[in-house]
Amino acid sequence: MVVMDKIGSIFQTALSGIQTNLRKLNDAANDIATAPARGAEPTELDKSLVDALEAQRAIEASAVIMRRADQALGTLLDALR
Repeated sequence: MVVMDKIGSIFQTALSGIQTNLRKLNDAANDIATAPARGAEPTELDKSLVDALEAQRAIEASAVIMRRADQALGTLLDALR
């Protein structure tokens, strides 16, 4: 069914977005957490802080897409019953 394939593709895209941005968030968090050991100045953390916020927002957006696709799938399955 073409619609099911499209919904499956949307799920895959959203999942990929979550996974990619979890890695980005982890890298940023690691950079922030190890800053004192590296002797980094607080002003050197601006990129990591921005990266963490960007990753958080992207994860949230991907989760919304996944939720909407789940709702669409539920509606489709209800219509087929």
